[in-house]
Amino acid sequence: MKQWFDRSRLDSTPKAVDDSGVPPLSRWERFGAGLTTLGGAAVGGLGFYASFGAVSDKAAEWGFDDPWVLPTAIDSAIPVFTVAYLLLIRMDMPLWWARLVPWTLSLITCALNVASGDSLWSKVAHGAMSLLWVAVSEIAAHTYAVRIGAATGRRRRMDKVRWARWVLSPMPTFLLWRRMKLWELTSYDEVLRLEQERLIYQAQLRGRFGRAWRRKAPVESLLPLQLVSAGVPLVETAPAGLRAAGIEPTGIFAERVEPVEESQALPAPVEPAPAIVPAAARKPRAVTATVPQQAAEKPEPEPKAPAVEEQDVPAPVQIPEWHTEDELYDIIKWVLDNGYRDLFSGPLTGAEIANVLDQSEGNGRKVRGRLIKTYAAERGVDLPPKATVDQVFAAFGHAMTPVGA
Repeated sequence: MKQWFDRSRLDSTPKAVDDSGVPPLSRWERFGAGLTTLGGAAVGGLGFYASFGAVSDKAAEWGFDDPWVLPTAIDSAIPVFTVAYLLLIRMDMPLWWARLVPWTLSLITCALNVASGDSLWSKVAHGAMSLLWVAVSEIAAHTYAVRIGAATGRRRRMDKVRWARWVLSPMPTFLLWRRMKLWELTSYDEVLRLEQERLIYQAQLRGRFGRAWRRKAPVESLLPLQLVSAGVPLVETAPAGLRAAGIEPTGIFAERVEPVEESQALPAPVEPAPAIVPAAARKPRAVTATVPQQAAEKPEPEPKAPAVEEQDVPAPVQIPEWHTEDELYDIIKWVLDNGYRDLFSGPLTGAEIANVLDQSEGNGRKVRGRLIKTYAAERGVDLPPKATVDQVFAAFGHAMTPVGA
């Protein structure tokens, strides 16, 4: 039988997860999500329509001149303020009280729908219909906010403590939940591991000093328990604390010693034995005598090549950092006065100017041309229409000068 959902197959390889840690949706899951979105929009629209009709009729009885304004303003403000809150999160400007506005409006529209009913079941029906629109808005807001938090890393989803633990051991579970909230421990499994280490450490101290271990144990051995309440793992501090109590750390608290590879001793090099040459095979060494020449002519020294003087390499000209057109105008005046033509092909191109001013490349070229014309008019220099860079510097009396000249 063909299974629609690929990840439900036992022999399929798991899909890669994204930044949020959730595997991407399959094709059928995306199709189901699209149908759910359309159905949620339809349900929310029906709830808005029912709330609009009930509150409008009641507003007419309450003396409103335009009874349709009351439900329209309240019900439409719920998604508006919800989207505004999500945009604040998206722009990294969260505002805590902005989330309270749609919640307050939701309570108001629910109360108005309940008040518009005549009997008990009529009040329940009107309140339930108004909550449909509110529920759709809240689910959409929660989905978008969680995805933004997972992408930016600013909102990490904290695991929930199981209800069975709350029922079976309420007070220790509260202390465990408190440590999760205080030290932002998002993984429930990690918190359980830290709690298990703490219980094992206390059991070792109790076995060494008895029931009064908190009073008899040295201060150095109690310090790791105080540090674990501050979020420091016991694995880092438990070995020293157990040694202070006279207990050799074993098990999970045993210090890990990394194995050191022993270098093998290399064998000593074997020196070759000297070869013995028989006397008959030995040849007499020829002795040569050097007779000094009386009139030995000294060779003339070769003429040395003239030393090449190192030429000074001009340092590249750098323009100061600028942010406004006034600062750019001062830089352009300095460039035109000194003839640094190549700067117009480097940091003063239209694209670079547009990048600083956060505009398009065409606007960057227009800003540069306008500032050049302004300075030319100030200096009394005539520029031809649509002058090129070479024509501009020629008008200012400069030839093409390389950077640093």
